Amino acid sequence: MAGQMKRIGSPSRRTFLKGAAATAGGIAAVSGGAGAVSAAPAAEGEKARAASKPVRRIHLFMHPPSTLSMRDLSAPNPVVEENWKKIIREKGSDAESVVCIVESGAGDKELVAEGRRCFGDRCIVNPSDNSTSTLVLLARDLDRALSRRGNHGEWNLYEIWSSNNARRWAEGFKKELAKRGYAYDPKQTSMETFGNWTGCHHKYSNFMAVYLGLTCPAVIHAECELSSLKSFPMPPSKLVEVVRLDRHVLGFVFLRKDGCPMAQFWDGLRPVWDPPHTATVKIGGVEAYTFSPNELIPSSGASRVLKGKVIADVGDGCHPAYTTIVGRGKTAETIKAFRAAVARAEIAPRDEKLTVFRSVGI
Repeated sequence: MAGQMKRIGSPSRRTFLKGAAATAGGIAAVSGGAGAVSAAPAAEGEKARAASKPVRRIHLFMHPPSTLSMRDLSAPNPVVEENWKKIIREKGSDAESVVCIVESGAGDKELVAEGRRCFGDRCIVNPSDNSTSTLVLLARDLDRALSRRGNHGEWNLYEIWSSNNARRWAEGFKKELAKRGYAYDPKQTSMETFGNWTGCHHKYSNFMAVYLGLTCPAVIHAECELSSLKSFPMPPSKLVEVVRLDRHVLGFVFLRKDGCPMAQFWDGLRPVWDPPHTATVKIGGVEAYTFSPNELIPSSGASRVLKGKVIADVGDGCHPAYTTIVGRGKTAETIKAFRAAVARAEIAPRDEKLTVFRSVGI
């Protein structure tokens, strides 16, 4: 696993203002492999892109306005909100950047107005598509999910509902780009996402990247000045680093307010039809807490603390399990060891079999 991981590094204000570039892969045909999305035949697609204005960078703002947490959704976070506007102003002059804003029910008039002012026709708000071609994709997504992981109760309907939202938004986004004379080549396009540290930020960063045809995860901003992190379930004071692991999983390392290190793992590029993942971290002296990202769905995780290691559920924002692991030491040495263990985490598909009793003797 060590040869397959990439350390993204510690964040800084320059990092989140300039953005981190990510390499993306090509769009596949609908009849293609696991990452298939709708697309024109390759030759036609290349011809259309050549005649369009190029897009290299996508900035996705998920469900603004910024709020403190799922427990306090009505309370604004003005620091984060102002930083989002600052990023929009900074990025708007880049002719090869677009901003996509998917609002929550409350909407965010100020952020949308800033996006339209700075990006012009490169600002796309609440894209959605319900055409026949998209409905075919939704049906195919469901069929794949039921065939591969959903036919024995391993998941819940919230996952396909979330995936359907992302698929409609991704297809709508692509059509809006084309209508306005823009096109993107996934091989040369990066995506950054901004949102609150809740399920929606994670699930749509993951699914949108898949359904836009990317082959590298989006850069998910978790800096405290860019994302509301009040309930984590424990309040963090600082994002230390993000590590890119096997199977497109991202490991986020934070410092808790009391100085202890803590980490979470999130899927960055997993379609709904593939099973969720676990991360095995070889380290002792840690605690693990598993939660559901949705208060209406009971947590159902595979995490457990064993001798010398911990198995953590990799979250995706809609499967009812994500794990926070917390180290007990606060010294520079214990934090360094914690970070190193997270960077070596082994990622595998979750494969938790239920015990079936076929007969009981008496």
